[in-house]
Amino acid sequence: MQITLRRKIQDIEKTLKKAKKVRLAGCIEKNWNKTALKYSEELNFWRPKRPIEKELLNAFDKELRRLETGNALRIEILKSINKRRVLQTAPHLGATESPRMLCINWLGSLGVPEKEFYVVGMFSGIPFSNHSRPGRINKKVGTINLFPSNMQDGLVYRSIIPKKLIEVENSLPIKISRFLPKAEEGRSYTKWALLACQHIERKILKKNNLIYLDINEVVTEYLIQVLQNKNHVFYKIFFDPKTRKEFTRIFRNEIVFYTPTKKGKYEQMENMFIKKNTLKSKTKEINLENPEDLIKELKDGRLCPSLATSFLALAFLNQFKCFGSFAQVEYLPVYQKKFAKLKFLKEYNLEQVPTANLTTGVFPEKTNLFPIDIIELGKFIQKSNILFGELLLPMKNVLLESYFTGSERNTTKRNKK
Repeated sequence: MQITLRRKIQDIEKTLKKAKKVRLAGCIEKNWNKTALKYSEELNFWRPKRPIEKELLNAFDKELRRLETGNALRIEILKSINKRRVLQTAPHLGATESPRMLCINWLGSLGVPEKEFYVVGMFSGIPFSNHSRPGRINKKVGTINLFPSNMQDGLVYRSIIPKKLIEVENSLPIKISRFLPKAEEGRSYTKWALLACQHIERKILKKNNLIYLDINEVVTEYLIQVLQNKNHVFYKIFFDPKTRKEFTRIFRNEIVFYTPTKKGKYEQMENMFIKKNTLKSKTKEINLENPEDLIKELKDGRLCPSLATSFLALAFLNQFKCFGSFAQVEYLPVYQKKFAKLKFLKEYNLEQVPTANLTTGVFPEKTNLFPIDIIELGKFIQKSNILFGELLLPMKNVLLESYFTGSERNTTKRNKK
């Protein structure tokens, strides 16, 4: 069996290398023959060299409070975040996930030490039309849409619960609805979705140490704090002309924020770029001459940090080991290489941060189910001694067809994880 698996994995590696997906190929080559438990234990081992910024820890605290985490539990989670500095960043934010994302969370959480927490930083900087279907109850057959048509291209970040979601929730079978929080029209959709996803996957994986939060909310609160400090890296990127010029020279046409916009009755999202002394999208402009303007947008609006902005805060300034799927293990090292070219970041020793931390896979066919399907069936069994390579074979075509090669030329396509 292992000889056959080895041959099939080597074929995948060879094809990936030929397609210049060398980091993904390297991750698979190094780890395919390890058990899921052993691989997860290795992934979860990390000793950061720099202390976490108090502003970032405060931002995690605020997000946990938004999610109404109890005081005693919140303190324990923050201690774990401070100590471990490990974060799962593969999933997009939605109420229910795909079979692959469930497998990712199973794999990533296996090796978490006892009494520590597996923290999932779900990414809300996507439209509801994203391939992960963040505004639906995802099932193998007959997915259930929670949002009206005029919101389908809208931004998930800071979205609110529409009337349609209430109606759908009230019509769901009790086997599903009992796992969902009671929705209230006009309240935070991301809070509702995070609590739903957390409750469902804790039940399936039989683990109460799974913590789901909106990583864009965390980074937003962090930016609100650090942009009040003239000596901070982010303040200099946005408000110091010399630093901003160096940043935009290396990161040409880099998306730094997402923002919602309206086209008639339809909500859409736009990308924002640094253009001279402004942040600019097709329909919006923020002057960068006054820090308070940007801070106000972050506080009161729906200005959502992009991937580059988020990973600079998390991985490179605060040394979080960020787990990711097949695209992230290619693009995050590219970010690392580009950030390392910036003189004003030399003191951070960016090369120390591990950036190719592959968590992906699909359970074997009979257990390859959506979380909601598993909830309805009432059972989930998967042994931790399965080889990592066995989880990769069922998604061979996905790995080979993934568009990202790690080239700096296609880093603008990375919203698809």
